[in-house]
Amino acid sequence: MTATQIDPPDVTLAELAGLFGGTVKGIYVREADVQGQVCSMYIAGNRDIVVDGTTGKYTAQQLGAYVNMRLGRDLPTYAARAIAQPAPHPANDNLPIISPADWHGMPVPTREWFLDGLIPRRQVTILNGDGGVGKSLLALQIASASAMGCETIGLRPMAGRVMYLGAEDEADEFHRRLAAITYEHQRGLSDMADFRLIPMAGRDALLAVPDKASVMQPTDNMVRLVERLVDYRPGFLVLDTSADLFGGDEIKRNHVRQFIGLLRKPAIDLDMAVLLLSHPSVAGMQSGTGSSGSTAWNNSVRSRLYLTTAAGDGADPDVRILTTMKANYGKKGGEIRMRWQEGAFVLDDGKPSPVAGILNKRADETFKKLLSIFNRTGQSVSDVTGTNYAPAKMFKHVEAGGISKRQFGDAMQRLLESAEIKIVIEGPASRQRKRLILTSEDYGGT
Repeated sequence: MTATQIDPPDVTLAELAGLFGGTVKGIYVREADVQGQVCSMYIAGNRDIVVDGTTGKYTAQQLGAYVNMRLGRDLPTYAARAIAQPAPHPANDNLPIISPADWHGMPVPTREWFLDGLIPRRQVTILNGDGGVGKSLLALQIASASAMGCETIGLRPMAGRVMYLGAEDEADEFHRRLAAITYEHQRGLSDMADFRLIPMAGRDALLAVPDKASVMQPTDNMVRLVERLVDYRPGFLVLDTSADLFGGDEIKRNHVRQFIGLLRKPAIDLDMAVLLLSHPSVAGMQSGTGSSGSTAWNNSVRSRLYLTTAAGDGADPDVRILTTMKANYGKKGGEIRMRWQEGAFVLDDGKPSPVAGILNKRADETFKKLLSIFNRTGQSVSDVTGTNYAPAKMFKHVEAGGISKRQFGDAMQRLLESAEIKIVIEGPASRQRKRLILTSEDYGGT
C-alpha cells in the first residue's frame, strides 16, 4: 500500500467525503474522487491522512498533496517535489476510457480564463517578443492589474494573487517599473499586497535540466518554486524568461515538450495560469510568427502571444501590437494596439505620442523649408504622384535629413489640413497644372 503522510488537518471522515465524494465505511472514505481519480483515504491514529487504493495518472502521494492543498494546509518539501515531478505515464491497461454518453444531461463545464481570450487557466501560455520590445513590462502590468483587481489596456484579468519570477532584472528595476505601473493606474504600491516577486537576476534560475538519458528533470529551484506556489496559491504565475529558466536544447522537441509539461503540471494541480516569456528566434522574427527554435514551443502550449513594434516608415516608435498567434480555445489573429507612456502601456488612441510628435514636427518643418527652396528656384512640385511629386523630390534632396518619402507624404497631408501649405492652379484652361506653395508665401500673384 502506498501512503501519503501529511500533518494532521482538523477534519472528519464525513467532511472528507463531503469534499471529495465517496462513502464513509468504517475508518475509510471509499471511492472518493480526487482529480478525477478514484481512491480511498482514512485518518490514521496520529491524525495523518493516508491515501491508498488508487491507480492511474497520479500517485497516492500526489493525490494526498492535492487533498492537503484543498484543506488549505502547508505541504512538506517531499509533497512539493511530487507536484514538481512529471506525472508518470499510466500503463496501457490503465488507459482512462470515457463514454460521452455519460455526459448526457450534465452541465457543460465553462472554460475558465485568467485573461479572456488570451490566457487560459490551468495551462501554459507563451508570450514572445524581441529583446527591448517590452514583454516583461507587459507581463508585469497584467500581473499587477490582477493583484490590484483593475483593468489594464482595456482588459480585465482575473483578480487575485500573482507570483512573478524574473531572471533578467534586479529588485530595484522591478521597484521602478511597479511604481510607474501603479501610478498609471491611479494606485499605489500599497495596493500590491497580492503580488509576490522573485527577482533572480545574477542567480542560477534554471528550473529544469536534462539528465543523462536526455529527460528533463526539475531542479531544486523548481521544487522550491512549487513550495512557494503551494504556500501562496496564486492564480497567475509569470516566468521571465525561458532563456534563463530552460536548461535543455531549445531545438530538441522532447526537451521542450517535457519542460512545458513540467510547467503545466503545477498549473493544473494548483489551478493557476502560467505565462512563460520567450525571445523569438531569428527565423521567427523574419517570418513574423515570433516562434522560438523548435516548433515544439508553439505546439506544446494552448495559447501563444506575440508582442511587436509597429512596422513601416514613420511608425510611432512607442506603439506596440499584441497579436494572438495561437489560440486553441479562442480566436487567432486578434490584435491589441498599445503605446508606451511614462513607464507603462496604455491603449493606443491613434494620436501621435510625444516622441512621434517630435518626429512629425521635424518632417513638417523640413517639408516647408524644401518647398520654399523649390519655389524660389522655379522648381514646381505638386501633391500629384508623378515627375513633380513633392515627397519624392524632397526625399532625394541633399537637405532631406534622412526623412523618408512616406514621412514627407504624411507631412504634406498634415500641412494641407492645417492650411500651412496650399494648392494653386496655374496655366490656361486648356493646360492647367497644380503647384504647392507655402500659404505664408502666397502673395496673390498666382
